[in-house]
Amino acid sequence: MKTAYSLPIRFWALLLAGLLIYQFSTAASADWCKYEKDIEMTLDVSQSEVLAISAAAGDLKITGVSNSGIAVITGKACASKEKWLEASQVEVITGEEAQINVNLPDTDGGFSFIGNNYVWLDLKIELPEDLALNVRDSSGDIEIKNVASVQLQDSSGDIDIRQTSGAISIRDSSGDIYVEDAGGDFTIVSDSSGDIRAVGVNGSVLIKNDSSGDIHISQVSQNVTVERDSSGDISVRDVGGDFRVLKDGSGEISAQNVAGEVQLPEDA
Repeated sequence: MKTAYSLPIRFWALLLAGLLIYQFSTAASADWCKYEKDIEMTLDVSQSEVLAISAAAGDLKITGVSNSGIAVITGKACASKEKWLEASQVEVITGEEAQINVNLPDTDGGFSFIGNNYVWLDLKIELPEDLALNVRDSSGDIEIKNVASVQLQDSSGDIDIRQTSGAISIRDSSGDIYVEDAGGDFTIVSDSSGDIRAVGVNGSVLIKNDSSGDIHISQVSQNVTVERDSSGDISVRDVGGDFRVLKDGSGEISAQNVAGEVQLPEDA
């Protein structure tokens, strides 16, 4: 029978490493939101056709509800310094194109998940379901559900958009993209990295420029077109129109149950 003294050195090294990681993560999480404040406000959008949202570091969740004419904004700001928390604000502007703008201070050291300098603001917005969205976001995950149409420009973080009554257009740098039940065309203007998945598009799918990551598209009523893809697999299924891939670097291409023409690069 092995005793504590006869256990291999590797065991003790792994145990010590685990304890150090646990201690560090516990201490870091305790100080992860040193200063915080809640955000609660409303915005009159009864006369608005578009809501422009400019978010910053932090998660963003947008949900369409009954047409009350009011956008309800809640959130939480966190910062490592009290002065940065005080400078973290949400600005609202009413009008035909209403605006919600998140203003965060410059931390000089930038945003770091395990660094000493940080500031971010998680935001939740409930708005009329027939309001079109124009969203700009820097970092953090995005969830959008039950809205009219979406134009989105995002730097990093995953994107999840479901149940739109209109078109979706996305410019993205990094992070996975998931779209489900789009009521209009779905367009990726540009995407640098991350998988793209779309299920249920009542219109056409157009991917203009994708650098890396897999592409999975299914249940599309009209055409699916990939103009340029650098790397990653492409698979489509249940397409009511044509499927075309114009330029492709590497990765497998597969198509199932396409009603129209299938056009692939000559070297595919």
